[in-house]
Amino acid sequence: MSLLSTREVTTALTATGVGLAAVVAAGLLGWPGAPFDCASNPCYCELPTAGFVRQVGNTWSNLGAVFAGLLVAFRSARERAQREAEHRPSAAHDVLGLLAPPALVFQGVGSMFFHGGLTHWGSALDAMSMFAIAGLLALTQVMRLGWLEVGGLVRGWGLLTLGGLAVGLWSPPLVATLMFGLFLSILATEVVLSRRGLSPHPSLFRIGLATHVGAIAVWFLSAGEGLPLCAPHSIWQGHGLWHLAAAAAVTLMVLHLRRNLALAPSRA
Repeated sequence: MSLLSTREVTTALTATGVGLAAVVAAGLLGWPGAPFDCASNPCYCELPTAGFVRQVGNTWSNLGAVFAGLLVAFRSARERAQREAEHRPSAAHDVLGLLAPPALVFQGVGSMFFHGGLTHWGSALDAMSMFAIAGLLALTQVMRLGWLEVGGLVRGWGLLTLGGLAVGLWSPPLVATLMFGLFLSILATEVVLSRRGLSPHPSLFRIGLATHVGAIAVWFLSAGEGLPLCAPHSIWQGHGLWHLAAAAAVTLMVLHLRRNLALAPSRA
């Protein structure tokens, strides 16, 4: 069986094609819509231009998350083929393998919409993409604890993703606070899982956590003019480094979940 024809890879490739085509179309149309208010909310250092995208470095650095999504899709498809060959079905692995790759792709594409056009609607899509991937991680942790079934994870993930869009549209300043809350929930549930012996292979999570903490530091140090990692006229942006590091951190956490998911209580 060719991996290219698997549902995991097909879904991720479709998300990539549709997402990048939409970004290109919006750029060709001149990014219509109300501009984002960079005076009251940060637009992350890079001086906007009148080109195809408003922030070149901050836009294209999001390709890291897109590529990460594709890599996770291929790995998930290969692992599912191995499980099927060994007659070890796992609905939890199948759902995570199907949802995580497009969520990672959307993490990159959603941020492209924001930095590419600096519009209000682009900011809302960026928020939606963050809730999609962080919400999936948080709900998978809950499922690993046996508190949520696979069907409940899918429904909860859909609600969280739509909730992210709503928050992005009506209260952009609230996005960072809620994302921090989701991050704490992922960390707290991992502590509980570890104490219950359900995370015997924690290395990927720990590396991902350290990467994410470093990425947050980069985020703060590149948020605006006068900060050490801010160079407004350069395409080499500290915030672009944040995009790459955040994509790496999330990918490591997804791989950690897949590695330890088999130990989830039978309800999952």
